[in-house]
Amino acid sequence: MKFPFPFSGVFKGGLLAFTLLLLTACGAPGATAQAGLSYGKLIKRAELETRNGNYLAAADSYRSAYLLKPGNKETRYLAAKLYTRVRNYKKAGEAYELLEPDEQRWPLLGLEYGRALKQDGRYEQAQRQLGLFRQSYNGADRAIVTEIVNNELAGIRLARTSPEVPGSVDIERPGRGINTSADEFGPVAIAGDQLFFTSTAGGQSRLYQSRMQAREWTKATVPPGFPVIAEGGFGTGSFSPDGKAFFFTICSGLTGEDVTNRCEIFRGERSVSGAWNQPVALGPAVNLAGSNNAYPIATTDAGGRTLLYFASDRPGGRGGMDLYVSFQQNPNDPLSFSTPGNLGAVVNTVGDEVTPAYDQENNSLYFSSNGHPSFGGLDVFRVAGDYPEFSVPENLGEPVNSAADDYGLSLVAGSGRGYLVSNRTFENDKRNTTESDIYTLNFRGGRARLKAVIYDNTTSAELGGAVVSLLELLPDGVVEPLEERKFPTGVYAFDLRPGARYRVVIRRVGYLTTSYQVETDKAGSSLYGQPVFLRRDDRKTKDNGRARPQGQSGGGGQTLPGPRTTPRRPDIVTAPATVPPPRTRPQLRAAPPVTRPGAASATPAATAYRIQIIAERRFNPDAGKFEAVKSVGELRSEPIPGKNLLRITVGYYTNKADVRAALRRVHASGFSSAYPVRYDKGVRYGRVRI
Repeated sequence: MKFPFPFSGVFKGGLLAFTLLLLTACGAPGATAQAGLSYGKLIKRAELETRNGNYLAAADSYRSAYLLKPGNKETRYLAAKLYTRVRNYKKAGEAYELLEPDEQRWPLLGLEYGRALKQDGRYEQAQRQLGLFRQSYNGADRAIVTEIVNNELAGIRLARTSPEVPGSVDIERPGRGINTSADEFGPVAIAGDQLFFTSTAGGQSRLYQSRMQAREWTKATVPPGFPVIAEGGFGTGSFSPDGKAFFFTICSGLTGEDVTNRCEIFRGERSVSGAWNQPVALGPAVNLAGSNNAYPIATTDAGGRTLLYFASDRPGGRGGMDLYVSFQQNPNDPLSFSTPGNLGAVVNTVGDEVTPAYDQENNSLYFSSNGHPSFGGLDVFRVAGDYPEFSVPENLGEPVNSAADDYGLSLVAGSGRGYLVSNRTFENDKRNTTESDIYTLNFRGGRARLKAVIYDNTTSAELGGAVVSLLELLPDGVVEPLEERKFPTGVYAFDLRPGARYRVVIRRVGYLTTSYQVETDKAGSSLYGQPVFLRRDDRKTKDNGRARPQGQSGGGGQTLPGPRTTPRRPDIVTAPATVPPPRTRPQLRAAPPVTRPGAASATPAATAYRIQIIAERRFNPDAGKFEAVKSVGELRSEPIPGKNLLRITVGYYTNKADVRAALRRVHASGFSSAYPVRYDKGVRYGRVRI
């Protein structure tokens, strides 16, 4: 099975997402020996392999052709595009490197080259290339292209300024029981020791299963009795919360450049004995004609309705693949899903949003996107809330995200573990980016976590629908609100910092508000929280409908605090009915300036260094060529005596080791002739060797 040729343009369109996630790719047959072939035969072979969907073989043929005739730039460009498609970012960058901008033949060359460098992890070079392209591009869609470039640059800055927290997430690559030289993706956790996933091993995309036995994954096999997909290939799937229904994607009509390619969502059922029924396609509300619909995730809302999150490139979206949600309208009709609602501009972008995953425990939606600022390509993001209100997306950072594509996050409920799909290189186990593998994640390492359950004090029944607020108690006495969420079930959870103090406030309509405090140890890696039993608020009944003033007891220990209120339960501390607003921090006495690498001190040091990168007549700090070097340090200009020129320098350093490290970054940013300059008490001494 082959995959469709992607959308060619500014945006990474919906079909490109499928080339990454659903269909066979880099190892396609056809990569045969080419030694001794003439230029003409190489071109014919490349064209044939492209039509057949064997893009790696096609790229290699074009590469061999341009090595025979370096003057033909078109073959080099075609090789670069195809190497990008099969995610060989290094070879793509090499092919792009010697091409000169041509507004007629390849107007977006600078953007394409910059993206290849970015996904290869060469951030300094990518910044410079993208900055130069942004400065020079004058197409009619300049405003949109500029926004896209700025987004790519924002992702690079995020990657370079977001430190990886050691031990916060453990990531491992399972062995041959799961991962092969083909593509593996779409992990679905079944209980704690079984995994469903998709693999293209053997040339067709199929569903497989593996079990953890004696700390090793067993050899993957096709689930017994799972319906045979006669035409097309299996995409990705997920089980409903009760484990009975299985929603999954089938993609059909897949040939090299077949415009009829289409992916649809099906629903099947598995009995307790393990038998499967014949799957049925969902109706046209979900499987809209002429659109791709994929990556279904089923969950339930507070009212018990089944919700289906999925991705689609249907008309009316913001661009590429967007995320949608549909509700099961009739509980007795498992196929009665409503017209899907777009998750909106907070989540969806002009790029692709794919592989949703909903965590009911934390009331959070996870998804992957290349439209939000990312470390490179697709990154995993998290938003709190539910449709239609979500918080601002949060990039999960390293090691979940990398310069490569990271997607398909699947969480194992209540375990702090999950699975991730990525084409990243990984230690000595995986040295290429041309295939996707499944990785295991452990979120427990080095992380403190709050998790508990809310109950009705009278019936002891689990109580959903409560609003839980998390406030940090800072050492200076300030109470700082952090998060506030409404949890559909009685289970609530938050991430905490090691070595910190918090107040947890629980509110629910019809019940008295309560709170308690938590203090985490410095080592972290612990689970905190306590069961909470809410008392019903019957004050209006006892006072003939008149609510008592705040702070007066209404007949129970878990009440609003007043001067004489004494809690009846020692493990529950009462709190105000509303979250207190943050107090203004006390004014601190001004501290002396602190010199950090790259920033000039208010008081010149006895000996300091800057790096001179260039001399020019006019200095424009916003010029594209300075984009990468800005991350090294502060840019400054100073006149050269007797000449109509300005010296452009970057950074401010008092430590020679910092100078050497910064100089390497400046050289990598495109200023290979840059050199260090010494200043004595702010007066320029001149060029020095360090």
